[in-house]
Amino acid sequence: MVQHRETSVDQRLPLGATFLLGFQHVLVMYAGVVVVPIVVGAGLGLGSEQVAALVSIDLVLAGIGTLLQALGLWKFGIRMPLVVGAASNGIVPMVLVGQSQGMGTVYGSLLVAGVVWMLVAPLFSRLLRLFPAVVTGTVITLIGLTLIPVGLRLIAGPDPAAPGYGDLGKLGLATFTIALMALFYRVFRGLLGQLSILLAIVLGAIAGWVLGLGSLAQVGSGPIVAMISPLHLGELRFHVPSILLFLIIVFVLMVEGSGQGLAVGEVVGKPAGPRDIAGLLRVDGLLTALSGVFGGFAYTTFGQNIGLIALTGVRSRYPVAVGGGILIVLGVVQPVGRVVAAIPQPVVGAAAVATFSALAVSGMHLLSKVDFTRPGNLLIVMLSLGVGLIPAVAPNFYAQMPAVTQTFFKSGVATGTIVAVVLNLVFHVAVRDRPESPAVAGSHG
Repeated sequence: MVQHRETSVDQRLPLGATFLLGFQHVLVMYAGVVVVPIVVGAGLGLGSEQVAALVSIDLVLAGIGTLLQALGLWKFGIRMPLVVGAASNGIVPMVLVGQSQGMGTVYGSLLVAGVVWMLVAPLFSRLLRLFPAVVTGTVITLIGLTLIPVGLRLIAGPDPAAPGYGDLGKLGLATFTIALMALFYRVFRGLLGQLSILLAIVLGAIAGWVLGLGSLAQVGSGPIVAMISPLHLGELRFHVPSILLFLIIVFVLMVEGSGQGLAVGEVVGKPAGPRDIAGLLRVDGLLTALSGVFGGFAYTTFGQNIGLIALTGVRSRYPVAVGGGILIVLGVVQPVGRVVAAIPQPVVGAAAVATFSALAVSGMHLLSKVDFTRPGNLLIVMLSLGVGLIPAVAPNFYAQMPAVTQTFFKSGVATGTIVAVVLNLVFHVAVRDRPESPAVAGSHG
């Protein structure tokens, strides 16, 4: 494939290119953003209008968080090309607490959890010395490998037992989309080459609509503009056991968020330090706290788009900032969002598989610099990947555990990261053989 010229994190690109690249980021992460409100709404038995309101609020808050991560404001934001979205880890506690205690308790818990998140962010960020190259490379690889099945489910369907699972038309549309990506990336240079995924998604969507694998029929239905209404699902209530449940989720998301920050630092060539990670975590906490008022979700910094950065070579944070603005527009101007939502899932899934695979390759590239003759490094990688991939390849593996425990173990990135950190402590730090760098990446491990 043609190698496209890489940009720096702070480089400003032409306005048109910045917008198109930002829109490409939105398309890659859009499905991951909207799936959480849809699943939570279904789990709580909410009506279609309430679910639509949740989606709108989610998009607006995700856009605000993405803007903060990309541009930064005071001590908030990592100032790198990272996007923010609702965390799937928060689905189970939201449904459990919502069914037993009511939505007011859900949002009271989110408010408290978000405030605690912001307060402990600086303390948590100081743990970066526990992330040498062997751990960071493993975490990046694990993030990519864990996300690939998400794209595959968008292509084939979420339920293997369903009659339409693996429909040949859907597989064919996904194959067509991937083939277009490879063709455009090989043939085009410059901006067009960097927009290969966007171009493939657009043409793939048109093909899907023509073939009847998607529909634009609902684009004109419903309101044109929707605004956020505070406390629209009830007054806030505070219930200590529920708050503690959400604080467990916060810990998991802080581990994952730290990994995303380290991963993007590796990909863009600007290693993330404690201040960067603290800024990243503050944004996630702020968005979660705001959710307590506006009826959103637990928020986290996504890893989906890191693979897109690795694939296109566009490291600038400004297209991602534009993507944040686009998300806000999608949340407020309903017809625009409905067009994007109408893109056939196999097309989105094909783009997801490509970008997630690129992220996994970035992690493997970092691991290739690790000295595997050094005691423990091979064990760290193989056990961390093995444990971390369990939820992706065996979703019911932890089904017999208590619900609270399942909430933690179902996050493969969190469990794999913790295994890697603990083993690194055992093999290296505990024997006073400390890695040379907290966040990155020398040629050692």
